Amino acid sequence: MKSFRLLGSILFGLVLAVSVLAPAEVQALVPPNLQDFLFGPDGVTVGMAGATGIFTGINRRARGEANLGGLRKLVLFAEDDFTEDWPTKEDVIDGKLSVAPPLKPGVVGAVLKFDNNTARVKSNRKGDTGYQNIGVDGECKFAGYSADQIAAIEKTFNMGGLGIAYYKDGKRKVIGTSYEPLNFEDSTDSGAKADDKLQIDFKFKGDGYAFHPPVLDETVVIPLPA
Repeated sequence: MKSFRLLGSILFGLVLAVSVLAPAEVQALVPPNLQDFLFGPDGVTVGMAGATGIFTGINRRARGEANLGGLRKLVLFAEDDFTEDWPTKEDVIDGKLSVAPPLKPGVVGAVLKFDNNTARVKSNRKGDTGYQNIGVDGECKFAGYSADQIAAIEKTFNMGGLGIAYYKDGKRKVIGTSYEPLNFEDSTDSGAKADDKLQIDFKFKGDGYAFHPPVLDETVVIPLPA
């Protein structure tokens, strides 16, 4: 019995080896009832052409290129600004979003002019295999405490939305969705003495997404105030 197993292993190994050099010729010699097993999509892949795995390699940013962190601008839209869901999982292809936001006529984004180097966004995947989802959160800070600032912040009270983060490297990423909107929070600090920071801390977070914040294609136009 061991001899038959050894002989079978040797013959099968020879088929695999020769198929690398001449896959078409080998397939012609294999009986039809074995071709599905050896050459079919659910059988053993013979030859190297087109053989790939499930995972894809991940590369770091190339050396010698800028890799700037931080944000230079945030733009917000309320969940009620949209006429339909955006972005959906089907809109995101290989991490990129090329579908323009379906906004109601005349809607423009609310631009957040925060203090330098105070804005950031994060995303994190969590959960057991088969139950995973993506969460996002972020914040920015504003110097001051004025009636105009508070009036603008109050418009996010019990109103969800999404954000478009403008990175310092020139890319734009969409944070949240219109159908799973971000939740907005804020806090204020008077400071205790004159050189303390009188500021507003604005935060947002969301959960239950099927994808990380997608990179917005360069061709997509986001309507902003004139």
